[in-house]
Amino acid sequence: MRFQPRTGTLAATAVICGSALAAAPAVAQAPATAKLRIVGGTQMKPGKFIRDDQRFAPRNRAVRAGGQVRLANKAKTEDPHTLSVVKRSDLPKTAVEAFNCEACGPFFGAHGVDEESGDVANPVVDVGGAGFDQPGDSIFVPPGATVRFDVGEVEGKTLYYLCAVHPWMQGKLRVR
Repeated sequence: MRFQPRTGTLAATAVICGSALAAAPAVAQAPATAKLRIVGGTQMKPGKFIRDDQRFAPRNRAVRAGGQVRLANKAKTEDPHTLSVVKRSDLPKTAVEAFNCEACGPFFGAHGVDEESGDVANPVVDVGGAGFDQPGDSIFVPPGATVRFDVGEVEGKTLYYLCAVHPWMQGKLRVR
């Protein structure tokens, strides 16, 4: 049996394919709001190990330039966190680098953390233009809290970030 295409079928296929191609850029567009969570916790077996698997989930997100990030602290600990923008080269790559994080210290000073009380004078540090757009920008995330921050108009830029309290918690935000 030989297949013979019908004109109507070919026309309908062309319309469907054309519509799908026209819609493709809209599908690839980054969301106006990126949702992140802080998850994980700490375990200890005396004499054996301590494990801290707190992390950002998902680790990498895309967001529209000028959009917003919603970050919920769902960790199983009572630890505070930060989402602090750093240069890619400042991300710790080993445990030694994480426990001696050179990029982390300045964030505590910028946030105005009182080491005795734990109070934070500046929950949001925005060093550049409006919105998170460059290294030095940081937001403090109390235990169990959800925070929101705006992303600057930096289309095409990737913002690398870490938690200044737990530097192994790392990720990147692609601004499109």
